[in-house]
Amino acid sequence: MSFLFDKRTKKAINMVWAVVAVLVIIGMVIFFAPGLVTILG
Repeated sequence: MSFLFDKRTKKAINMVWAVVAVLVIIGMVIFFAPGLVTILG
């Protein structure tokens, strides 16, 4: 389990978390976009 505490592994995990966060944000924007458009329109 020591590989989990390796600097390179930590960086990779951070990259994966960043990608997941961006995908969630994009998904929420797409999900809420029709409602926002009708409110602003």
